[in-house]
Amino acid sequence: MLLNINSKLRNIRNKFKSDKRGVTAVEYAIIAVAMSSIILFVFKDGTLKTTLNDAMGKISTSMESANSAGGSGNKADGKQG
Repeated sequence: MLLNINSKLRNIRNKFKSDKRGVTAVEYAIIAVAMSSIILFVFKDGTLKTTLNDAMGKISTSMESANSAGGSGNKADGKQG
């Protein structure tokens, strides 16, 4: 009786060890948790958002001033005109 139970448990354990289904899903879940943690850490205090907004503002101002100054005079096809 005990030998039979032991044999069945050993078979179940061996089947479980050799079963690779779902391993990829678990790996993706672990990666998703890690990426979420990193994203929350980076965006938590708003410093990055403020820095990006400032940089975009400077770029926008530079583009507007270049546009109002007339740019380089080149057309889209690269010819002077």
